[in-house]
Amino acid sequence: MKFVLTANEVREAERKAMGDGVTLSALKMRAALAVADELTPRASIEGAKTAVFCGGGNNGADGLLTAARLHSTGCAVEAYLVYPDANGIAEEVAAAKSIGVPVKKASEYRGDASIIVDAIFGFGLNRDIDGAAADIIGRLNVQDGAFKVAIDIPSGIDPDSGEVRGIAFKADATITFSCIKRGMLFGEGREYCGKIAVEDIGVKVGSTYRVYEDEDFKPVRRNKNAHKGTSGKIFIIGGCATMVGAPILAGAAAHAASLSGAGTTTVCVPAINRVALASRSVLSMMKFMPDTIDGFIKFDEKSLDEIISTADAIVIGMGMGEAPDLKKIIRYLCEHYDKTLVIDADGINAIKRDYEFLKTSKAKVVLTPHVGEFKRLTGEVATEENAKKLAKDLGVVVVLKSATTAVTDGKEVRLNIAGTPALAKGGSGDVLGGCIAALSRSFSPIDAASVACYRNGLGAERAVSSYAEMMLTPKEFLKFADYEEV
Repeated sequence: MKFVLTANEVREAERKAMGDGVTLSALKMRAALAVADELTPRASIEGAKTAVFCGGGNNGADGLLTAARLHSTGCAVEAYLVYPDANGIAEEVAAAKSIGVPVKKASEYRGDASIIVDAIFGFGLNRDIDGAAADIIGRLNVQDGAFKVAIDIPSGIDPDSGEVRGIAFKADATITFSCIKRGMLFGEGREYCGKIAVEDIGVKVGSTYRVYEDEDFKPVRRNKNAHKGTSGKIFIIGGCATMVGAPILAGAAAHAASLSGAGTTTVCVPAINRVALASRSVLSMMKFMPDTIDGFIKFDEKSLDEIISTADAIVIGMGMGEAPDLKKIIRYLCEHYDKTLVIDADGINAIKRDYEFLKTSKAKVVLTPHVGEFKRLTGEVATEENAKKLAKDLGVVVVLKSATTAVTDGKEVRLNIAGTPALAKGGSGDVLGGCIAALSRSFSPIDAASVACYRNGLGAERAVSSYAEMMLTPKEFLKFADYEEV
């Protein structure tokens, strides 16, 4: 996992490194070498020209040292100073000039570079950008055809919140050091950073906030004598009469559960949906629940006990609308079921502002709210800090779904950045719930949620190479999610 830190945490880590004997000059040189090594394959292509835009202080120095390194390897490179008289870069300016790097004023740039490097402001920015820096960033953002790279963090992005401070450099890629800065993953930071590469420059970092990736879990293989009865029985409770598509979405979650390794899946829907669903489900068994005259699943101990006695994991909530008995059903499951219970969608809405009973749940509960549902549930702003607090207070796992999804058990926060805007579509969350439930047979709840979020996101990224992004549906991204590797 890659660590995610605030600006103050990064400063403290760097101070500690220098206290342990690492010099500032060494840190700057290592940063420049890392950036240059990343850029060299592209910058060394015949005819390529690299323009490095430098501010003052450490970030500007990193840019000048990067330009010098690229020049020494034979790349065509020029350095442009946004503030020619800026503090902290005189030594690097002199060194770059001494080996033949053209160093010019930013106002002299003609817009002819094929690679643009932003080294204007680093993570120490604490004000809105204006004046000469705003002018040049505005020019660079509208230059078509150039590959744009930010050093450490795009200039103008708040390192903690991801807010744009007046204007910000729009990067195709960001090469950052030691860790990912918090603001790169939230707010507008995701949009402005592009692809993120983290380079080790000798500063030791640690945090309870991390980005989750493939390398962070070990694949689980079925035993050779496994059969469907030992591979997990997943029950999905959802649907109502007032939303015709809801049972189909519940079926999508069941389908996802099958792909995630479940032995069997059973979709539990109101009896009124018998005809609508029976002909559409080919991978799942069906259980038709007692329902009200309005077509909502109603509380029925016998039916719930049948599920409890069989299920290895239960998902509840998708497409259930304002079912009058939904909160009562969830309470009953929490009191009598002792395996994994994933509460999603309308299940979350049903317990809004009244969820203290989860503290004493026998089940291992996973809550999967998107940001709007989290706000309704708790009355609090949907932040990863508030999600962590909720998980700690209740003793549950919270999956706060957004462009950067936070998975937390109250002790740590795992951030998922895999995915594309194609996932912002109905059905994606239902699929995720089914995957979490199925994976909970092999992983702890937090690991199951982490793997499911990452794999579904990765599947969407791969699928856009074969499908138009706006046309992508959960069915397509599941084809590319590679759950057979889990």
